[in-house]
Amino acid sequence: MSKRLEGQVAIVTGASQGIGEAIARRFVQEGAQVVGIARKLASMDAIAEETPGFVPFAADVTDHEVLEACVAQTMEDHGRIDILVNNAGFQYSSSFLDSTLEEWRRVHAVNLEAQYVLCKLVAPHMIDRSYGRIVNVSSTQAIAVEPLVNSYAATKGGIDAFTRSLAVELASYGITANVLSPGATRTPMALIDGVDYFAEPDFQEWYVKRRKIPLGRPGEASEMASAALFLASEEASYVTGHTLVVDGGMTITF
Repeated sequence: MSKRLEGQVAIVTGASQGIGEAIARRFVQEGAQVVGIARKLASMDAIAEETPGFVPFAADVTDHEVLEACVAQTMEDHGRIDILVNNAGFQYSSSFLDSTLEEWRRVHAVNLEAQYVLCKLVAPHMIDRSYGRIVNVSSTQAIAVEPLVNSYAATKGGIDAFTRSLAVELASYGITANVLSPGATRTPMALIDGVDYFAEPDFQEWYVKRRKIPLGRPGEASEMASAALFLASEEASYVTGHTLVVDGGMTITF
């Protein structure tokens, strides 16, 4: 392993499972100390037992006071924050006509507002050191929208635009801000009422057999972690305001 993040400190949200867990584990493998934020403390404790260098912090990302406490604790323990990965996400399936404002606000609070808050909390510490890497996780739903995800798609489009704005404002401080935009990825979110969406006949016929995804399969969380690692590393030192789509080619077929 090349240890591309040796000595660095990262905060990763949604770190208890799926893409967030894969990113946290990969960053630790590359030499970083990772503070993982998620609600499922038991899951993160299990990760910590297997992954020295991973520190769990139980929090709901909509609780801004707890996020502030997490950032303060990270600074007290490590004295620096080099990388922020805003990965925590939430969605529900509902038609626009059946949706409610309460559902809309909940999705925005988790997916978009929490990213704003954490960036606001972390950026001053990055500015103090004239260095930082911000990776905000979005989705291809911001580019090619499917039915029943109107609020989710809106938040992901907001993440893309917000991150471009961050990139412009923070560049002079040595901070880059980029978006990781996963396509169909094999994570617990792909289980709908206990059913694996990717195993469903419609998905297999349209996305696999007919190659709506040109590579003919869903992505793996580890592949998203590799892309996040690139954006967080020195290899991406001249990349900012970019949306890195990792979708097996799916969006180019729409």
